[in-house]
Amino acid sequence: MDEVEVALRMLSRGFVDLHLNVRGGDIVDPFALPDSLGIGMQMTSRLCLTSGVADIADSVHCLSDMARRLPVGAWGVPAFSSPFRFAEAKLLSSEPVAPTEECRALATKGQADDAFEDIHHRQLREIVQRVRSERRLQIYSILRERIVRKPVYERRELENFIEENGIVAANEVMRRWSTEIPLGALRRDGSFNICRNCGGLLYPHRDTRAFPEGRCRIGPCLEEVPSSRAGATVESASGWRVFADDILAYWVGPGLAEIRLHDELRAAGVDVVLYPRDDAADVGRTQELGIDVKSYSCPRLLGETLSQRLGGLATFDRRFVAIPDAMVNRRPHYLEDLRLAYRGTAPVVFAKVGEIRGLVTR
Repeated sequence: MDEVEVALRMLSRGFVDLHLNVRGGDIVDPFALPDSLGIGMQMTSRLCLTSGVADIADSVHCLSDMARRLPVGAWGVPAFSSPFRFAEAKLLSSEPVAPTEECRALATKGQADDAFEDIHHRQLREIVQRVRSERRLQIYSILRERIVRKPVYERRELENFIEENGIVAANEVMRRWSTEIPLGALRRDGSFNICRNCGGLLYPHRDTRAFPEGRCRIGPCLEEVPSSRAGATVESASGWRVFADDILAYWVGPGLAEIRLHDELRAAGVDVVLYPRDDAADVGRTQELGIDVKSYSCPRLLGETLSQRLGGLATFDRRFVAIPDAMVNRRPHYLEDLRLAYRGTAPVVFAKVGEIRGLVTR
């Protein structure tokens, strides 16, 4: 592994470590950064100096802002630019700001990262273990689906849902994973709008002509529907809550394509469920069919990651990896490059989300 790739992996590890610290309540202190991020920034500064370009890594705030806006190949560092194989990788999501799945893959060299990725999965599985019911295997899917479909919720309504499904044990963790409606989302009269497309919050925006009802801050939703529109207006925020930014970034944003694919297959008569067998896949059924939706900006990184570790998808007889249509349409040859980069032994079909129904029902 050359110096350029090591620098990118250390930066990725650093962003992951920094995010974990912030989630734990720490304030970003530029003089007390995680060692991994400090090393990654030093290596990046060295690449800048040897190339004779401005040092983009002399400030963690400037570097983070660039990482959430641009893929690494557009940072202005020649070593990170094409033909560097991970030039298209994006390390931070734009909204809410958090390490992307690509960032985590680079940070861990494609291996499982117990310190990060499993935090919410573990807590949800602990709830499942405490449920004494024949529906125990369905509880994980029920809760994940509920979070993705309703990221903004009324507390009493959620409590009723939890009680009806016999999972009262989930009440406390749902509360910990969410916050009261932030002041920034409230309009002048104290009301707030809920996004018609994803169910998240719409935040009042200074460009009232483009966003008269507010702007959604969930990245994949904005990519689907750039002109946010309200599906509902709630007159008072009392009793209402929204899931925390990391839940929105890792479950709700990516989950939009998963939910739509699930609903489309069900409407076509395909018997599938969301997050089957304790999240072995995003959409699937029994051992027969597994579909994972992946939103990597860089197809080569996705191919390498899946080659090293296919995860639960490997346990299904038919395996599909679906890429959001907007991502493929924006990047010519995405699927071709992904197929070339995949070196795994298990056969996998790669396609756009919009093509999956035709492939599954063939």
